[in-house]
Amino acid sequence: MNTKLLETFVELARTPHLRKLAERLHATPSALSMRVKNLEEQLGVALFSTDKKTLSLTEEGRRLLPYAEAAISSLQEFLSAASQVSGMGGVVRVGLIEAAVYTLLPELVRRTKTELPNVNVTWVVGLTAELLEQLNKGELDLVLSLDKQPQNPYSVSEKLLTLATSWVGKSGLAISIDDESFIFAHQILTPMSNTTPSDDAARTVQKLAFKYGINPTTIQLSSSPSISALITLIRNGIGIGVLPAVLVREHLAHGELMILPVTAPPPMIIHRWHLTNAGPATLKVAELVSIVASERQSDYLKSELDGSTRGA
Repeated sequence: MNTKLLETFVELARTPHLRKLAERLHATPSALSMRVKNLEEQLGVALFSTDKKTLSLTEEGRRLLPYAEAAISSLQEFLSAASQVSGMGGVVRVGLIEAAVYTLLPELVRRTKTELPNVNVTWVVGLTAELLEQLNKGELDLVLSLDKQPQNPYSVSEKLLTLATSWVGKSGLAISIDDESFIFAHQILTPMSNTTPSDDAARTVQKLAFKYGINPTTIQLSSSPSISALITLIRNGIGIGVLPAVLVREHLAHGELMILPVTAPPPMIIHRWHLTNAGPATLKVAELVSIVASERQSDYLKSELDGSTRGA
């Protein structure tokens, strides 16, 4: 059984509000619901009942909760003991882009502390080019970035996370949406210039401009190296942006922002990089990063599937 399901059960028992817990865990309410449903199906027991969107433990759920808590505690003790027996320790310097901060960092911090207690993991947030340069210089041990290849023949890469992109705008900003050409009446904002996502967004804009006969010189196209700044600009109605919708899911859920009906660029892909001579602690952290990313990707896919099913 996936311990993530038990952890969700315990957390939801303590915070019986899907949206609040989803925000705290940087997940989606539908993803948490799917985990609980999966656990209930495996156990053959209903753990929660719902009354006016408020979750309550069933009698069976109350009886099983202490066992779930004990199982999680035992697993954490086991992992801690294994780490101590193996002598795994040291410092691992991890560099990551802002998109990875939004999607992976909270869970990574929690899991590294729990599962690798003797490893001191430090986190550095930066841009892809800067982080990969620091990896090449030996200033970082592990990098979570976009897919730009490091200038080092001894680098190892793994695709971690695929984030579908969307056009996002402040609710009510785009009043008339007869066709996709309405975007050209607004400032168009893209993330991180000189990166694959920015280039993909620019190519998508150029194709739309050609389709609707828009003079390229009249297009207001800007980029921001900061995801946080990009989101702030969109929230303030400065323009419409192209970015992964999962990064603004809370604003979308609250109705502050909306997904615009425009052809989306290719997805943003986050990769994991380290050198071939990486030490045991770095490889262990890299393995944990891959596990967390796989869980997060699964959550996103289930959420998208759930959303498409509801819209059918």
